[in-house]
Amino acid sequence: MPGANGRVVLVVEDDQSVRRPLVKFLELHDFTVMAAETVDEGLEVISQHELAAAIVDLRLRRGSGRDLVNRIHTPVPVIIFSGVPSESGELERLRPNTRLFEKPYSLVHLVAALEEMLGEVA
Repeated sequence: MPGANGRVVLVVEDDQSVRRPLVKFLELHDFTVMAAETVDEGLEVISQHELAAAIVDLRLRRGSGRDLVNRIHTPVPVIIFSGVPSESGELERLRPNTRLFEKPYSLVHLVAALEEMLGEVA
């Protein structure tokens, strides 16, 4: 059941070769993952689930991850990943609890940052 552990994370990435390992790694770290390939799918998840956090790629084939990030409730931590870091600078400054991870990124560092943002690191 999604959300049973209270750690529902939305992952929005249209590249399956990036999304699949990220989802598996998050699940290994006891996160419940809701995966989406498009902005519309991500918006649907947001409307149906209470998120603990979101991980969003800015460049999607259908839509901009920026639109999705702006729709996620402000207290929810967001990790943005992008191959073009200059695209996310404004979002990091304007939206609290938002961080950028440049592609390629380390899954270990990403999960550590996510847990820190959720206040789960001592």
